[in-house]
Amino acid sequence: MKGLRGHPKQMSRSTLLRYTSKIVLVGGAYYVAAILGLRLALIERNVTPLWPPTGIAVVAFIIFGWRVWPGVALAAFAVNMPISTNGLAAAATATGNTLAPIVAALLLVRVGFRKEIDRLQDALAIVFLGALLSMLISASVGAGTLVLSGAIPASKFPAAWAVWWTGDAMGVLVVAPFLLGLFQRPWSGSLRERTEAGVLLLLVATVSVLVMNTDLRLMFLVIPFLGWTAWRFQQRGAAPAALLAAGIASWAAAHGLGPFQQGTLLEKMITLQAFNATVAFSSLFFAALVTERTRAREALERAAAELEDRVGRRTADLSTANARLKHEIAERHDADRKLRQREGQLAEVQQQAQVGNWEWVIPEDRVSWSDEMYRIHGHLPKAFPLTFEKAVEQVEEEDAARIRANVQAALGRGRDHDLPPSEYRIVRADGAERVLLGKARLSVGSDGQPLRMIGTVKDITESKKAEREHRIAETLQRSLLPDRLPEIPGVMLAARYLPATSDIEVGGDWYDVVQLPNGTVGLAIGDVAGHGLRAASTMGQLRMALRAYALEEESPSQVVSRVRHLVRLLVPDIVTMIYLTFDPESGTLRFANAGHPPPLLVGWKGETSYLEGGLGPPLGATTHLGQDIEVAAHVDAGSTLLLFTDGLVERRGTSIRDGLTRLKTLAADRGEDLEALCDHLLGSMVTSQVSDDIALLALRQVPLAAEPLLLRLPAEPHVLAPLRHTVRRWLREIDADPRVADDVLIACGEACANAIQHAYGAKDGLFEVNLVLSDGTVEVTIRDLGSWRPSSGSGRAERRGGLGQRLMRELMDSVDVNSGPGGTVVRMRRSLQVGADRERTRAR
Repeated sequence: MKGLRGHPKQMSRSTLLRYTSKIVLVGGAYYVAAILGLRLALIERNVTPLWPPTGIAVVAFIIFGWRVWPGVALAAFAVNMPISTNGLAAAATATGNTLAPIVAALLLVRVGFRKEIDRLQDALAIVFLGALLSMLISASVGAGTLVLSGAIPASKFPAAWAVWWTGDAMGVLVVAPFLLGLFQRPWSGSLRERTEAGVLLLLVATVSVLVMNTDLRLMFLVIPFLGWTAWRFQQRGAAPAALLAAGIASWAAAHGLGPFQQGTLLEKMITLQAFNATVAFSSLFFAALVTERTRAREALERAAAELEDRVGRRTADLSTANARLKHEIAERHDADRKLRQREGQLAEVQQQAQVGNWEWVIPEDRVSWSDEMYRIHGHLPKAFPLTFEKAVEQVEEEDAARIRANVQAALGRGRDHDLPPSEYRIVRADGAERVLLGKARLSVGSDGQPLRMIGTVKDITESKKAEREHRIAETLQRSLLPDRLPEIPGVMLAARYLPATSDIEVGGDWYDVVQLPNGTVGLAIGDVAGHGLRAASTMGQLRMALRAYALEEESPSQVVSRVRHLVRLLVPDIVTMIYLTFDPESGTLRFANAGHPPPLLVGWKGETSYLEGGLGPPLGATTHLGQDIEVAAHVDAGSTLLLFTDGLVERRGTSIRDGLTRLKTLAADRGEDLEALCDHLLGSMVTSQVSDDIALLALRQVPLAAEPLLLRLPAEPHVLAPLRHTVRRWLREIDADPRVADDVLIACGEACANAIQHAYGAKDGLFEVNLVLSDGTVEVTIRDLGSWRPSSGSGRAERRGGLGQRLMRELMDSVDVNSGPGGTVVRMRRSLQVGADRERTRAR
């Protein structure tokens, strides 16, 4: 209804689209209803006793606002144009048909009409203002236009006016209530009520048809059924019932049936109007009256229920207040007893937590300590009275001076505030030194003068000791782990160590990588049960022992057996451990497992599997009389091997198998970068709270032949064996003939041995080995940065050096030796061709 009071404004595109849609909808409904209504025309082709479009127009103006008038006007003009004498007559008729509904809607809005028609004043308004009064406009304009256009003679004006007024008024009285009922919320009646409503409407229709097909004046028989329908279902039943009765009566009047067989057209219209008005008026009035009475009864019932509820609540409140008063009286008698009991509990809690409290009344310089404060300082409770200075005398002099300065600064601020926490030391009468943590708050008066200070003191001696032990264990643990992983050609290594959260002691997780004399790589990872300094020190012992055994024993099972024997004799702890040896040249992996989670092998295509063989009991768990099992596996180039401790896959409340499955899924997407893979696994597997240390060690074999081989090695004899394995693997990957590979290996080994023996003497140093394949020729460069020691004069040494160079020249196509202050460079070349081809190459 707000639209009837508004004015057109500038519209956006979406608003214009909605506005146009409403005009089309209203115009279409008006036009279709008009075509149907013209079938009841009594005068010419455009005067009918029931004109539904008027009711549609009134409802449209009430629902959508008066701005949809173009839809009504255009539809009215389109309907009247074919049945009017000319366009001007059609336009005049359309104007009357548009103006009358607008006036009806405006009048209804002005009197506060409700679409539900659930009040008596709403029924009176739609009958007298919306139908009988407003439709005088359309009847007068329409009938006058018919006379002026020559469609009917002036003598038929009264009859035409009566029929027109009757049709428009009935359109409002009968059609508008029915349409307004459709805009109400859906009816939620039961199946029985719906059946009853259908039967009543059928009775109204049947009685209406019967009385309209007899000459007897029995139209009054319809009224009781209309009243019954209105009484049972109010406007939901009254509106369709009235529409049925009025529609049947209008059809009978248009066809001259029953009561409408005799009399003039004016008399028939008066009879029809009287009947339809009675039908509409009685239905609407009775329905509105029943609705008002029902609403009044419901309101009265609600008021009675609310009053009864209010009385009940007041009575309950009084009863509750009375009970509460009795309860409070009983509580007051019990308050002193509980207060004394709580004071005793507080003292017990303070004693358990080693926390005491104190108060300093500053104007009186009176200090009071709780019993626990006396105990913390090594005195019996209430042993002596206290002042501020007496209390501070208990503190070490260095800390006492700081406390006095802090208190003096706090007193000078002149406002309430908390003093910063302060750690200080005391020495008790028995000589024990304790570390205390004090907290205090100052309260001042309205004039800014300090009144009192209260605080607590906690004995943190044990926690400080535990913290110190934690730091020592953590430092020891990190110092015993490898500071860096060895650089092994053709083997990528990455490791991660993640300690548990700071509130948990350090654990015994560890890992190690060892380059073995035979050119293989030893890898180990383990976990010592427990936490703290003992676990960290045990881990260090085992790591050193394993390194020593790995250098002596080639078999992983023998290494694990010797570590097991050491644990059984010297280390009273439970240890899980796995030790592996990996041959980069052949890709062979051998390992033995002592109760540790199995390694995860990720193939270069992303396939994953756990190496679950070689499993024995944890070290120190039971007496293991048999030999530890050793298992072999093969690692293809590009594959990744993951070793980890149980902290990575084990979570409280879930099975370790779930963690192993999740790790297997995450590792399948291994990526190209090994460091990124380790970070990804830790970031995905580890939650914000880590309850156990985590160690992760990853190995990936990569081809050597893709790039030149560059090695930077310490000038020590033990590097020669791994060097030979690496060079042999590089030569094999470039498809060098075995005879050529042997020659290059011997020549390279001889040059490296010379650099180790002669370049640095007793000093430490490095030398470089660089192998490059270019146009079918292998170029080997050995470079050192030392100064070769002069010959001792023995002919044997000279002959040996000369033999070495002659051997290299015999095996290689060319050998160039350049020595200077910056070191010595030996550059050798050898073609990959063999036999006669090589001889021709050397000859050239």
